[in-house]
Amino acid sequence: MSDDVARTTVVPWETVTDAKGRRAWTAGQIRAALAGLPDDAPVVLHVATDVDDVADDQIIVAAGHGQIGWGDGYGLERDPLFAFECAWHTKDVLHIRPERPRMRDGGTGEA
Repeated sequence: MSDDVARTTVVPWETVTDAKGRRAWTAGQIRAALAGLPDDAPVVLHVATDVDDVADDQIIVAAGHGQIGWGDGYGLERDPLFAFECAWHTKDVLHIRPERPRMRDGGTGEA
């Protein structure tokens, strides 16, 4: 593809929000959030569902830039968006409940 051909670009990222007005994160924000984690720490994505305040846990299985083909004869081009590819995990649950006695005060910390 010739260098003078217009390529796919990204909308102004500061304008991308969810229904609650929270802005989409950048690579720098993700890096900062992961900075203190050990290299072998598990990471999941809580993927929004159609039900308010309910999310599904998905695992990250790949990441990178995909390809976009607009069907206009120019073929595939590199997607400017870096994406995490997610999948459903095969475990029943991802958390292991600790074996500990139930608190008698209902969790308030009061005796």
